[in-house]
Amino acid sequence: MVDNNLNQLQVKLKESLKGKKFLIVLDDVWNENYKEWDDLRNLFVQGDVGSKIIVTTRKESVALMMGCGAINVGTLSSEVSWDLFKRHSFENRDPEDHPELEEVGIQIAHKCKGLPLALKALAGILRSKSEVDEWRDILRSEIWELQSCSNGILPALMLSYNDLHPQLKRCFAFCAIYPKDYLFCKEQVIHLWIANGLVQQLHSANHYFLELRSRSLFEKVQESSEWNPGEFLMHDLVNDLAQIASSNLCIRLEENLGSHMLEQSRHISYSMGLDDFKKLKPLYKLEQLRTLLPINIQQHSYCLSKRILHDILPRLTSLRALSLSHYSIEELPNDLFIKLKYLRFLDFSWTKIKKLPDSICLLYNLETLLLSHCSYLKELPLHMEKLINLRHLDISEAYLTTPLHLSKLKSLHALVGANLILSGRGGLRMEDLGEVHNLYGSLSILELQNVVDRRESLKANMREKKHVERLSLEWSGSNADNSQTEREILDELQPNTNIKEVQIIRYRGTKFPSK
Repeated sequence: MVDNNLNQLQVKLKESLKGKKFLIVLDDVWNENYKEWDDLRNLFVQGDVGSKIIVTTRKESVALMMGCGAINVGTLSSEVSWDLFKRHSFENRDPEDHPELEEVGIQIAHKCKGLPLALKALAGILRSKSEVDEWRDILRSEIWELQSCSNGILPALMLSYNDLHPQLKRCFAFCAIYPKDYLFCKEQVIHLWIANGLVQQLHSANHYFLELRSRSLFEKVQESSEWNPGEFLMHDLVNDLAQIASSNLCIRLEENLGSHMLEQSRHISYSMGLDDFKKLKPLYKLEQLRTLLPINIQQHSYCLSKRILHDILPRLTSLRALSLSHYSIEELPNDLFIKLKYLRFLDFSWTKIKKLPDSICLLYNLETLLLSHCSYLKELPLHMEKLINLRHLDISEAYLTTPLHLSKLKSLHALVGANLILSGRGGLRMEDLGEVHNLYGSLSILELQNVVDRRESLKANMREKKHVERLSLEWSGSNADNSQTEREILDELQPNTNIKEVQIIRYRGTKFPSK
């Protein structure tokens, strides 16, 4: 199946480029297999005259294999290197006010050999150090002399890593679970850290993430979007460092080198594909596994074999974190969670699930439940109050029609992105919304024609919801003339002053509230 899809893709690419002038950029190429390169090059031979292929690589042998002259990208000059280092290490300090630090800093910058990543990594260490002896310790470190670090960049990264607090080292090493060049989300990283006991509190996890970012171990590359929520990236060499630091505790399943490596691992990620059962089959003995994270590199939705749900997952009895995000699953086995009692993080976002099994209410340790974009999900299990440790619930784009009874979730700190359909008697009511105090992100209230009067809308306590940034209020069509009532209802639904965006749909009032 995979070979057929690849062949079809090659044919389409060849047809698309035939007779056209193009510029193709192949970034960060490591493959030295000449036959594979020749096969790839044959896809481009029917392009128009003047077409070009640019290849970037850090291996000279790759450049030679291409059969053309290599252009070596130079390093930064001493002056530019010092400017970059100074900007990141002194930050709010004037180097001229600290001549001793400036003198040592110039020498450290020189050791980085004009490599921006090395300069920024070491500057990230020193921005919080004000004693000249601390700067000299970096300058005189024996790590600079290691044979394997002759290019100057690994010593800088090792020095940055060695300077981390032990708990922060473990958090950084965990990120070896992400593949190279993968854009990851801050929120996911933080929740996975907490689920695995690497950090206890959300504010501490946020602080750790910012610390790793300030040291240039994490780099923000873009703003998140609905289709691509990832914002952060680790440089390839930083990813290599994370893998070294993790000592095979965090691995990519595609890079598994044998059963001994699997047996050592505690946290595993893998690229989602068409036959994930075959890929995951070796995991059925890994009772020690703590994290199972599918990586959706292609941004597609994939089918999930029932054999994974019935035969593999129930065996992973030590799991703390499990994601089934972006799988086209509609239902789960009723008894799936009976043996997964240690789960703290569970992600079903972007699935077609219609109902959560009642056994999810047995997850007394569950802290994070992600149900965003589960558009077929209309209700939550009846006994959600049994999730006594649930702190974070994301129901963005899940249009729930039944009462949430969130006041029973005593540990809930954040409800993200609620879309609530008011359904009158026996269904979701305004007082249910009033029970939610820690609502974050977006809030949509639909079927507002089911609200009787302003006294009922007042029960929503909208002015108290200071973390809601986007609000959508929607009425459905009706022939009745209730313009005055709708105006009064809208008046009581005015949000907190922190609101950034308000959308009002099918409102038939003749005026908007004056304040």
